[in-house]
Amino acid sequence: MTPLLRTLLRPRVSSSQLSAQPWKIPTLPGDPGREAYMLLGSAWRSSVAQLVDTGRGFGVVRAPQSYASLALHKLRELGAQRGAVAAEGDCWTFFVPPGSNDPWPSYATYVSGPAVWVPPRGARSSDLHLRWITREPAGRLLTDSEALCAALNSPAAVGPPPVDPSPDHAQLQPAGRR
Repeated sequence: MTPLLRTLLRPRVSSSQLSAQPWKIPTLPGDPGREAYMLLGSAWRSSVAQLVDTGRGFGVVRAPQSYASLALHKLRELGAQRGAVAAEGDCWTFFVPPGSNDPWPSYATYVSGPAVWVPPRGARSSDLHLRWITREPAGRLLTDSEALCAALNSPAAVGPPPVDPSPDHAQLQPAGRR
């Protein structure tokens, strides 16, 4: 049987059968994007911004850039578990495990619903309103909420971070220091 004949004789799938099965991007256990994809679904790999429900798999902590950039720097410095950080304007969003009851400072807000905007995967430019500050380490979404809370409550959060001339860390500087 020729390949063309095999193609023509292949059983057809109706459109109702296709729409009944949601399409998913396959992930493998060793896939670095597995955690983020399992929690955000297709929004993690999307080329457009998407609204994603919070509360079940994750919550978010939102803080002004001036405090959040210092906290992210401190988390990196301490080697604490950290995940992706998004920004909407000058407000940064850390993804944390759901049900975080940490004593957040007055300038930070824990949000556990109804939804949060997730930037497109390639949105990294500081010129964009909705963008990623970091998606590192690869595929990790959640930041340790206790470590984040400690970093945001730290007295060092009121002072500027040390200047790091490397281009990867240029986003860590508060807006007035660039």
